[in-house]
Amino acid sequence: MDPTAARQHVETFLQSGLDHPTLGLVYGRRRIGKSTLLEQLSRERAGFYWEATRGESAVHLARLAQALGEHLGVGPLSLESWEDAAHRLLRLGERRPLPVVLDEFGYLLEADPTLDSVLAAAFGPGARRLSPGQARVILCGSAIALMRALTTGAAPLRGRAGMELVMQPFDYRAAARQLTADPALELAVRVYAVIGGVIGYYTDMVDHDLPASLPDFDRWIATRVLSPAATLHHEAMTLLAEDPTLATASPTLHHSVLGAIANGSITAGKIANRLRRSVSNLDPALKRLVAAGFVLRHDDPIRAQRPTYALADPFLQFHYAILEPHRSLFRDRSPRDLWVQRLAAAFDSRVRGPVFEEMARSWVRRYAAQTTLGGPAHYVGRSSTTVEGTERELDLVVAGADEAALPPADRPVLALGEAKAGETVGVSRLRALEQARAAIGPRAGDARILLFATAFTAELSSAAAHRTDIELVDLERLYHGE
Repeated sequence: MDPTAARQHVETFLQSGLDHPTLGLVYGRRRIGKSTLLEQLSRERAGFYWEATRGESAVHLARLAQALGEHLGVGPLSLESWEDAAHRLLRLGERRPLPVVLDEFGYLLEADPTLDSVLAAAFGPGARRLSPGQARVILCGSAIALMRALTTGAAPLRGRAGMELVMQPFDYRAAARQLTADPALELAVRVYAVIGGVIGYYTDMVDHDLPASLPDFDRWIATRVLSPAATLHHEAMTLLAEDPTLATASPTLHHSVLGAIANGSITAGKIANRLRRSVSNLDPALKRLVAAGFVLRHDDPIRAQRPTYALADPFLQFHYAILEPHRSLFRDRSPRDLWVQRLAAAFDSRVRGPVFEEMARSWVRRYAAQTTLGGPAHYVGRSSTTVEGTERELDLVVAGADEAALPPADRPVLALGEAKAGETVGVSRLRALEQARAAIGPRAGDARILLFATAFTAELSSAAAHRTDIELVDLERLYHGE
């Protein structure tokens, strides 16, 4: 969930009426506002917020003791162990519900792998009787796989956490509001295709400089993203290096997989072929990237055993399709000239197009009315079908489910569609989707046809006005309608 919804969930956790200490987890990728949110809520409630840095356990305990002493106004403390630290932290909630936040928890666990066991004991039934109070302890981290593992399987903290919140970047609608109160929608689409919905990319990492208008976009992207001096120029490499589940295992392979996906290899077989590896050899790296939140695995709504993969957000797509393949060119050429003469066209095909397709799928999942789709969208994703002996890719397929366990090949198809950024879509796209609908067969007989674009021809608009099975979604409807 995005930062706005996350705040509501954290506030509910903090305001719990339980008369004993409780534990919560908040995690998600870097720079989406986790620390800002938790620090603000702690400050508002006179709670305790502490952020760890990478280091030895003894150093962590010394820094925590100093911060805790300052918070209590009693001068420097001494913490002999994590058991001692846990006891002291829980005592902060003796008089009232109080947030106690340990940020960058992954660094603490890296230094002392037994810390989760210590906390599990501190939140056990026996320990609660010895440590009464209402401390609301929140562990926060950016290493998604590491944080998720804290409460899975036989992990010590399994069953101990009353909240496990995975924060996500803003979606494209919320991201647009970071530009202006009412941005030009074409500008919003372009900026989102570059930096996605990560709040840090709209603020500090571009020095609070965002394009003021569509004509200003070229200046902005050259200065704030493409320039070798721009912070964002190196961001993706830093993200992977900071994740302990990826940094120690084949970093070159991980980058190669991300690059393959960004440049069109979206199935395990195609990724393996591009990297000249077997699928079985590639599988562990792909699973690590999915677990770490860098890659998304999408199941086909209407065909079994055909998962596809996508990068988790637009910025990663931009980095691996534009920045990384052309890195050497930025040393000798003006970023502005390079963008105008060469990279803008690549951006349209390799980034803006795929991101716009995902925006269309997101619109269907989150905003489209059931009357638009012809029913509830149980399954949404990309698929393909064979038309006159040729496999045709479909940007969007919406399937329903008459039964919970209905296999993909039997699911009714509610809608299918295409999304074309920067193209004035005409009747040829409509005809192609009509052919695909017929090829799928009777289960798609009543399927709606959805076309997403910045503009439509008069001929297509006229056809849609006289038919009930065609839905045209322009930018205004994509951002504000259903």
